[in-house]
Amino acid sequence: MTVVTPRVARSRKAVMALFVTACAVVFGAAVFGVLYALPGLVEEVRLLWEETW
Repeated sequence: MTVVTPRVARSRKAVMALFVTACAVVFGAAVFGVLYALPGLVEEVRLLWEETW
């Protein structure tokens, strides 16, 4: 059986907090990128649709 010392527990909490923060930053950047690119993408699709038909 593994004994988890308080130091190891704090370290695990710190690593988990960094991981959650990094995931939130990456997810936020992805959402921002999609929202930033959406108007131009919609316009491109509309123009492509008009050219095709």
